[in-house]
Amino acid sequence: MLREVKPKNPRTARILKAREPKLIEPPKRTLLLHGTKCPMPLQTVLKTFHGLTTPHSVLFHKKNENIHPFESTESIEFLANKNDCGIVVFGSSNKKRPNCVTLVRIFDSKVLEMCELLLLPPQNQEDVPPPNMMKMNIGYGLKPMMLFAGSAWEDATNRTYAMLKSIFLDMFKGEETDKIDVEGLQYILMVAAEEPTEGLSPVIHLRWYKIRTKRSGQKLPRVELDEIGPKFDFKVGRVREADPSVMKEAMKQGKRPNEEPKTKKNISMDSMGDKIGRVHLGKQDLSGLQTRKMKGLKRRAGIDSDDDGDVDMMDVDQVSEDEARKRPKTS
Repeated sequence: MLREVKPKNPRTARILKAREPKLIEPPKRTLLLHGTKCPMPLQTVLKTFHGLTTPHSVLFHKKNENIHPFESTESIEFLANKNDCGIVVFGSSNKKRPNCVTLVRIFDSKVLEMCELLLLPPQNQEDVPPPNMMKMNIGYGLKPMMLFAGSAWEDATNRTYAMLKSIFLDMFKGEETDKIDVEGLQYILMVAAEEPTEGLSPVIHLRWYKIRTKRSGQKLPRVELDEIGPKFDFKVGRVREADPSVMKEAMKQGKRPNEEPKTKKNISMDSMGDKIGRVHLGKQDLSGLQTRKMKGLKRRAGIDSDDDGDVDMMDVDQVSEDEARKRPKTS
């Protein structure tokens, strides 16, 4: 059961109204922070994510001690609520889980779901890009084209990869728009997952590609891709899924701005502006209808009844005696 906060003043009411579900949600802000130990590979991950999500991200350089997301979420919830962020990326390293990146999604100032990604070291020296390729010369605030490759993203039985896909989309999609400038499509984010094997979770590969268009002699240009930026390989660690009731509340959408009001059936307005309703009833059986017997509705003596039944003689005699009393006496 979600808690209901009643506004105490107009300022609080405006803040709560801004947090209500909307048809087109604004881009979620991302909070990037690290723990006590954050080696250079983790710092590269955080800086890369920060550069691709600017201006909708906040990067903290100060070390945060005593933050353990899967043991206690109070510190992350406090920092996320203070900075108005819906996604938290926490990087930490220890002996048991080296180079660990935790992705956390926030809803209603509480942790909705989280997933650990363990950064794998490069298998050989050729996978390490040179320093000139580490920089991603991308325009400020551009939206990437995202490609999810692999059958793991379409597997309905595995909810972990569906969660990761949703988090990545929320983090990198930017602002919603119905118009796209072709010149603004400058890079592609590819999130590839290896084919699953028995007992082993697929490894996730993050790659970035720069788009170059060349003349092709036709109407459409020829597109070429140049790999840029660092290469990240992750392995899925611990996962905490969202509660179904809270997820249902988080998926609600606001009212459509141009949505026509629903018309109620059998209700209309006449020329005078009065509301008229039509009620449809089924065929009624009036054979068992009970009516009240009244003297004024009974047949008098000497009048033939249209019905087949006979007139009650007791009632006829009683009516005749009443008329005889009222008749004046003659001498």
